[in-house]
Amino acid sequence: MKNVTRKDIAEKLGVSVSVVSRVINNSGYVSKEKREKVLKAAKEMGYVQNPVAMALQQNKTKQLLFFCEDLTSTYYNQMYHGMVRAAKERGYHVLTVMDENDFEMVKETITDGILFPNEMVAEAYAASVGRNYNLPAVTACFNPGMSFSKAMPAVTIDNEEVINKAIDYLIGLGHKKIGMTLPFSYGYVDLRFRYWEERMKQEIGIGYEKYIIDVQDRVKRRSNTRGIKIPCPQESGDFLCYDWFYIGKEVAEFYVSMRYKPTVILCFNDDIAFGTIEYLKKLGIRVPDDVSVMGIDGLFTRDKYTPKLTTVNMYPELQGAKCAEILIDILNGFKYKYIYKFKVSILEGESVKKL
Repeated sequence: MKNVTRKDIAEKLGVSVSVVSRVINNSGYVSKEKREKVLKAAKEMGYVQNPVAMALQQNKTKQLLFFCEDLTSTYYNQMYHGMVRAAKERGYHVLTVMDENDFEMVKETITDGILFPNEMVAEAYAASVGRNYNLPAVTACFNPGMSFSKAMPAVTIDNEEVINKAIDYLIGLGHKKIGMTLPFSYGYVDLRFRYWEERMKQEIGIGYEKYIIDVQDRVKRRSNTRGIKIPCPQESGDFLCYDWFYIGKEVAEFYVSMRYKPTVILCFNDDIAFGTIEYLKKLGIRVPDDVSVMGIDGLFTRDKYTPKLTTVNMYPELQGAKCAEILIDILNGFKYKYIYKFKVSILEGESVKKL
């Protein structure tokens, strides 16, 4: 079936193509009567505006790119959903790029702006393609002290506040022997571990090392060469992901082997906490009767596990939504906050008991 063009509409009505274009683009004067005839004819003839042509004419695509390699991570998945919903309310769409290092493709993609899942990916872009490419960008951020090669608005959650909020809560319930999981020693894991270390030195001094749940060697044995990415079950083919739940298994087994056991295990994230609880059950250890477990994230999936997880709520969907809102405000010339800081809170469940 032949695509209906503006020329076809013009010939049917006996008007010029420029008249039809002014009506469809809503630009320039056309009498009300003639405008109505053009719109009616376009509808009856099944005219569809070419989205690429429309984007070039309006200098807007209504499309945003989200660079996020691992949407199997529940946190980033929820962040993405927040972005999509917020963008949709403003008439935009969010497309996901599953290769965080393929920044060159930005030059060949018709898009209005870019969203990043964290400051590390944002800086990699800013220091490379972004240095000489003036496309608006906004990033989620978890390190307020981060500086970028090229200035970029950020929606920030402070990991120091996250750790202190968790420790304050646990101390309030009588816990002093607070264990911390260490699945690897870079990125946010290292950042949160260092904040835990600083605080535990203040709280109990020498001896805090006894409560480090260091499973790095255990994780490396199963990991692929690409960091801690772990092959999924065979039916998934060559697909790799951060298998946080599996790391929880290693945490549970390490806990059992510890000579000096903490009264509570503070996990790097909720997914590790879920895995830890499930594997502790299999080892005959009750949560929270024998040991308490606490997460960090505030994932909706905490409702699916027993006992319900106590965690630090970092509001992943709201963080994603705010990133999209700020980027769209920039694109439309509205005022916006250059640094937007989220406060975290405790989501109480049933996995931490009062001593």
